[in-house]
Amino acid sequence: MKLICSTIILSSFFNLALAQSLRRSLMPQSSFNYEIVGTPQISDVSRTVPAGYSITFTNRWTEDNHPYEYPSRAHWSDFVYASHSAGYQMWCSGCFASAGVESIAEEGQTGTLIEEIEDKQVLGTVLDQVLGLFIPRATDGRASSPRKDLCVDETHPYVSAISMIAPTPDWFSGLYDLRLWDQSTKNWYEKIELNVYAWDAGTEEGSGYSLDNIETDPPEGISPFMAGETADAVFVSVGSGGLQVMPVATLTFELQESSKKCNN
Repeated sequence: MKLICSTIILSSFFNLALAQSLRRSLMPQSSFNYEIVGTPQISDVSRTVPAGYSITFTNRWTEDNHPYEYPSRAHWSDFVYASHSAGYQMWCSGCFASAGVESIAEEGQTGTLIEEIEDKQVLGTVLDQVLGLFIPRATDGRASSPRKDLCVDETHPYVSAISMIAPTPDWFSGLYDLRLWDQSTKNWYEKIELNVYAWDAGTEEGSGYSLDNIETDPPEGISPFMAGETADAVFVSVGSGGLQVMPVATLTFELQESSKKCNN
């Protein structure tokens, strides 16, 4: 009986996994968060000293880089950034999207996510949050930067970020749990640059650039877009190594030692 039950459970598990793997033409074969560009610059400022960072989001989601069905009204929603401890999770690969993440991924609305972050600030797991202005036209190199620095400290050294890729069902980009100090020196990074990629929030159906799609019921875990077997797929291009998913943007964090906001 135990063997039969185990077989049924395993069969159900694999059937569920297979169904989920067929949901999109591009589904993840592995999970990734971000890709560091070059070698990060390390400061001489200890992580024990509170610090501030300027942030620059630079668009790479263009028709040249992502030719398949690239939309005519390509744009980005407002950007949300939060610094936090290991006890906070804005989003992650395989996690189910919170109401706030769902709202920004589907509609580009930041209000619910900001409320969620503010609740965590009261609890102490989030230190700071800043907003970056939307990008109305996603031309190559178009950038967005928050007007204020993002504060970090020794107990809140992580950064998570999100913005809607629009127009899409529930696709977004950003990163999660980026630690802004160097492991070997325990000092803050002076500058770190990262490629970021496209993600599916798992809350709305649709395989192309479109809005007003039906909800995914039940919701699925957040997943990255990955290269399949054809170039006729969103976010995929042909590179020197064959088919590959291209980054949709670059995020740059630069230490601001004279940040009045964060050093007071």
